[in-house]
Amino acid sequence: MIHNFRLGGNALEILETGNFYGNMNTGNKFYPDDYTAEMRWDAFLNRRLHVGSIYGFDGHHMYMADQAHKTGTWFEINQEYVEAHPNGWSDIPEDILVITDKTPRIVIGHPVADCPVVMAFDPKKKAVAIGHCSADLVDKRMPMLVVDALEEAHSSRDEDIQVYVSACAGKSWTYDQYPSWAKDLSIWDDVILLEKDGLYHIDLKKAVLKQLKERNIGNIMMNPDDTITDPDYYSNSAGRTNPEKDGRNFAGAFFH
Repeated sequence: MIHNFRLGGNALEILETGNFYGNMNTGNKFYPDDYTAEMRWDAFLNRRLHVGSIYGFDGHHMYMADQAHKTGTWFEINQEYVEAHPNGWSDIPEDILVITDKTPRIVIGHPVADCPVVMAFDPKKKAVAIGHCSADLVDKRMPMLVVDALEEAHSSRDEDIQVYVSACAGKSWTYDQYPSWAKDLSIWDDVILLEKDGLYHIDLKKAVLKQLKERNIGNIMMNPDDTITDPDYYSNSAGRTNPEKDGRNFAGAFFH
């Protein structure tokens, strides 16, 4: 299944591949043991090219942030950068990527399993900022920082910003003890709950929504799909017991 549509009637395309085109990264655990790094890269590139041929972009031109800083640093992909890195998937240490309509058909996003990708879009400035928001990064307020990045890069106003949150783990995500990454209790106090089954149930979608509302964002669209239970998605959690769920979905966006 692929979710692909224009956000807010503007020419920003949201792309979520699910597991339809296969695993969307080069992690060796998702390939046969005899695959070399070069073979994994070629397989991944072929999948990107396939998706791009259907949705109107060059699969070489897909970029992700390495999120080395985890503090909300951002980097804008412009035409000069694309020309210098024509094969995409380059090493970008910043946490958040930004693009505008001046770089049409350039894709930014992340390969993910159970973590949401938060996309903040300003239809007036025709700019979007994107960040992968794992639970530990939600604890560091990355959803808010994605909005901050758009504001810093293009002076976007809160009332103009639309946010899309990709598919991610739902309430079926559990821990047998309180997770160590949950340090900011103001985020998690009503999100991580000990249920009658003796497990801590984590409503990651609620944590992201709560944080965006606190950041004064009112226009929020969330993909309701639960990557753990939905057969159309890969899931790190479900993959522990079901090998068919092992892999990475791609969630991102591009200007048409």
